[in-house]
Amino acid sequence: MLRKKVQRFSLPGFTLIEMLVVMGILAILIGAGMTTFSAATKKAQQARAREVVSNVATALEAIYQREGSFPRRVLSTGGRDGEMTDDVAYELAKRNVMTLTYDSSKKKTVGADSCGILTPWGQDTVKRKGNRGVSDSTKVPSGGTIKDHRIHFAVDTEGLGYVNASVGGETVKIRASAVAWSCGRDGKIEKYTDGLRRDNCYSWSRQQVEK
Repeated sequence: MLRKKVQRFSLPGFTLIEMLVVMGILAILIGAGMTTFSAATKKAQQARAREVVSNVATALEAIYQREGSFPRRVLSTGGRDGEMTDDVAYELAKRNVMTLTYDSSKKKTVGADSCGILTPWGQDTVKRKGNRGVSDSTKVPSGGTIKDHRIHFAVDTEGLGYVNASVGGETVKIRASAVAWSCGRDGKIEKYTDGLRRDNCYSWSRQQVEK
């Protein structure tokens, strides 16, 4: 009786030390990838924050150039350090100078915009929790509250050609008809000179600041 010869195949063996080395290399690669991803995410959020701040200032200036004055709600809020609340944001929305969702019957922004115009970190919190689950005191994971993450703005109320903005308690004279600024991911707005070295966002350049 013939017996079939069974061929046995085996994979190359790994010692325990070799396995540990491979696992260590994989851990390093994964860690490096996560660090790179985190840095890229922070950079993207910072870019979004600068864009929002710039858009607010541009929208306010567009209204002034088109109508020759600022809306009453804007003037009553944004003399030196106003907050972009939902009713002020409504003035930008109804004039189609910013892409915002609004309710003309309630005269305010709605949906994710109902908290006013926020930093990306504030916006992400609203989207995650849902509109009804958010208030000024809602904490933002990266730091601060929804109120801290509102965009701030100031306008030239007297047509002087410059704005006196109170940024973190420091008065900054800026050549513009309207300016905007915000905190960074930590929810804190430092004095202008300190904020330049941190992650605060401004709609103006250093060249526009009167010294």
